[in-house]
Amino acid sequence: MLPKLAGRLATVLFALCILCGCASQTNDYNTRLIERAADVMIFRDEYGVPHVVGPTDASVVFGATYARAEDEFGYMEQAYIKLLGRAASIKGAEWLQWDIFMRKLELAEHSRQEYARAPDKIKRLCEAFADGMNYYLLSNPEVEPLLIKQFEPWHALLGYRLFHVSGIGGATLSQIGEPGVLDLFTGYLSSTMWAIGPSKSASGNAMLFINPHLPLDAPYELSVHSDEGLAISGQLAYGIGILPISGHNGEIGWSITANEPDINDVYIEQFETPELEDYYYGDSVQKASHWQENIAVRTETGVSIETYKFQKTIHGPLFVDESGRNVSLKVAKLADGGVLQQFYEMSKSRNLAEFKRAIAPMNITYNNIAYAGKDGHIFYVYGGAIPRRDPQFDWSKPVDGTNNATDWQGYFGLDDLPQLENPQSGYLQNSNSSPFFTTDTENPDKSQYPAYMFRSERDTGIARRSRQLLEQAHDITFDQWSSFAFDTLLPTANRHIAMLNIEVERLRDDDLERAVALAEPVELLSQWNRRSSTDSIASTLYLTVFHMESDGPEYPMLSRLEKAIDYLTAQHGTWRIKMGDLTRLQRWSTNEEKTHDDERSSLPSPGLPFYTGAIFTFNTSTQQGTRRSYGYHGHSYVGVMEFGENVEARSVMPFGQSRNPDSPHYFDQAPLYSIGELKPAWFSVDHIRQNASKKYHPGM
Repeated sequence: MLPKLAGRLATVLFALCILCGCASQTNDYNTRLIERAADVMIFRDEYGVPHVVGPTDASVVFGATYARAEDEFGYMEQAYIKLLGRAASIKGAEWLQWDIFMRKLELAEHSRQEYARAPDKIKRLCEAFADGMNYYLLSNPEVEPLLIKQFEPWHALLGYRLFHVSGIGGATLSQIGEPGVLDLFTGYLSSTMWAIGPSKSASGNAMLFINPHLPLDAPYELSVHSDEGLAISGQLAYGIGILPISGHNGEIGWSITANEPDINDVYIEQFETPELEDYYYGDSVQKASHWQENIAVRTETGVSIETYKFQKTIHGPLFVDESGRNVSLKVAKLADGGVLQQFYEMSKSRNLAEFKRAIAPMNITYNNIAYAGKDGHIFYVYGGAIPRRDPQFDWSKPVDGTNNATDWQGYFGLDDLPQLENPQSGYLQNSNSSPFFTTDTENPDKSQYPAYMFRSERDTGIARRSRQLLEQAHDITFDQWSSFAFDTLLPTANRHIAMLNIEVERLRDDDLERAVALAEPVELLSQWNRRSSTDSIASTLYLTVFHMESDGPEYPMLSRLEKAIDYLTAQHGTWRIKMGDLTRLQRWSTNEEKTHDDERSSLPSPGLPFYTGAIFTFNTSTQQGTRRSYGYHGHSYVGVMEFGENVEARSVMPFGQSRNPDSPHYFDQAPLYSIGELKPAWFSVDHIRQNASKKYHPGM
């Protein structure tokens, strides 16, 4: 596939230069890495997105891992340090609770065991990941890892266990006495995804919209192309993973959003003695497993080593809840894993039937999945590893661990989960809403599923706006589809402004002077098109009103408006402030505190907080010392696809591919993102070659 000889010689010569300076590393492993690199070519497009071409599936994983490490090695390493339960050794006592939690869950041990039993095709991918990370360190001796000097193949599976960890809901964490433990890593998860079928599109092709709502710097975009058939383009996140978790392969595409299935349970355990050795289970007494871990904690004077003892029962690791009870936590498929294998099989699917077979194991434990394909089908499933349980128990609360009737009875299969295929409406959507709000007219029948399957049955503001937008649109072109991704209509504005007008008319009779003082802002809002834009004063005023509380029932909206005017005037000297002067896009400092600074350059943004229900989600915060509000979470990756004879795809991220402030790709996508435009997301190898700004073998 590649002109290998010249590339091999160049790569070998380059690597030999490295090895001459690092004689201690000249071994067979390093020689194999050099040879592996010669088989792979990395193409970077004008935005620095890597497109990796190679002869085998494992070879392109190797190349993609290397390319990603070039852009964000430090971020990647820290993600694996955290999942290893070793963050406190780098970050101090603030992360000790997290490390203890990771050790209790035995993420590292489960990952080692999963790798040992994995099929060869998955082992090869894991080995390619480790080789890519290690070859990056070998080729860049100036890079000093914080902790991990040598990556192991099982680390790839450790990364995917973030799916299991982040699927442990806040209610469950409270039940085991660990509230807030996961906020340090994942924070809150939300997203939007849509699919339309041929009846909705102008071309008669299915289309897909991918829009995870994450920290703005969390996603990473890439594509891989293997002679063995692995061809996939899309986004990864949080520094973990080796294949896109949402994307397309030219024939089909999919997206995922977080849902809230009940996939974990807490068991109240009864022990014979305070030493927690023997516990009651059914008619028997079982021995608890015991082990201990040494956890390093960085302090002002160095690193201290502390030893912690852990126990687990047949249900899972042991905790002490807020009432002092011994409780254990059972996490769906935590030991089994299988997430990488499922993403791999999804990536190689070519139609809906193959895709359903790929997701049937439901190893991706807590995600809605949407599908669109060249075959014209669209499909949605409320996915997850949802256990079958005895309905006599209240599974929203801890259950009696001594009663073996509380044992899980396997998992629901794909056909048993709420889903929708090719609805008459021609569209489907999910915005972290329940499956019963997928469309306005057709949805799964709630009565067909056990109540414990769902932790909530919520409809969200973004889901309501999504349904409104998709229900009303017809003959959608790909350009329209792309523009929908940055829709800034505020769904609540009509109702609020109508209330303002009613109240101000009534106020004229009660307090004419007050009514006259409010006439200008009320008129401004009344004439406003209800869409946020960077040059709109009304957008700023309305969003500020949205934040205010009413003084009472007599004039609730007007009192909020007056408070908004007073607040803006106090902060900025006038309430007539354009949206883009306050709401800004700025890449935060490279530290984890994510600090912003009014004195550093930034760009305007018309994006809106998730609670407004607008599609363009841009959650902001105002930090101490800043007058402006800066985005930190929301539209983190935006991807749109149309599945015609050849897939057409566009995408954008808030900042850029690289975390290096000196890179031209540190902030180069921000000007597009700021105005709601998308860039081409090249996919075919021919297009990639034609539009490459750079090509090289790993290590060159």
